[in-house]
Amino acid sequence: MKTFINEKPQKISKLLAENYGAELSYSTLMKLFRNKDIKVNGKRVNKDLVIDVGAVIDVYFDGETKLYSPVFEGCGIFVFDKPPTITSEDFEAVLNKTYKGLKLCHRLDRNTSGLLVFASDDTAYNEMLLAFKNRTVDKFYLAEVYGSLAVKKARLTAYLYKDATNSEVKIFDTQVKGSVKIITEYEVIKEKEETSILSVKLITGKTHQIRAHLAHIGHFIVGDGKYGDNKINKMLKQKRQNLTAYKTIFHFDKSSPLSELDGVEITLTNK
Repeated sequence: MKTFINEKPQKISKLLAENYGAELSYSTLMKLFRNKDIKVNGKRVNKDLVIDVGAVIDVYFDGETKLYSPVFEGCGIFVFDKPPTITSEDFEAVLNKTYKGLKLCHRLDRNTSGLLVFASDDTAYNEMLLAFKNRTVDKFYLAEVYGSLAVKKARLTAYLYKDATNSEVKIFDTQVKGSVKIITEYEVIKEKEETSILSVKLITGKTHQIRAHLAHIGHFIVGDGKYGDNKINKMLKQKRQNLTAYKTIFHFDKSSPLSELDGVEITLTNK
């Protein structure tokens, strides 16, 4: 059994999705309701309800182990396709039930899906951390944004300020105190009736950079409740941000323990 304290008015399903992530499938959630294996303030419930702040939720379910196959494996490096609604750290814990000793080399936002890199030994881990620090790993994302972009391909530069109090970032066209320079490249690859699909390359990699930077130029990622427009998201029937890390390219020199990975490109073909 697991117990959770609710921190905001929301449905039980939302609370459980945030805490279990990939370890709780929709079918399992429905089974928990049918079997009355969920208690709200000590009372069993058989349907999804909106729960108040401070509600105590007891769930008679410890998580299910789902088998994930690596998208890529080599030289002590493993790359997996992270599903949305789970933090990178929680996904690491899920994987370690099957792949013992994997270490997370970087992070994706909870609701961003896609390629996530892990290492299985200290040498590979330290070398990959250095590669991400030195920006020798190219990271590309697919983003569905609202509207049509007049400029179809661009390199954007701005300044990002991290507002830790409100767990968000703010973007400025000129440098302000405490801000850092960010660079984001994008190219429109498809246009739909009300949205556009972009291939986005991170030149710098800061918290919420893609989401906030695209919103700053007037084209937020659809489904993004923090930097987007919830009225438009609702109109488009989008409840989760459409952002996927779909391609990663490694660059290592000949002296690196991971030199065999130099030029290796990993792409999610099902996105």
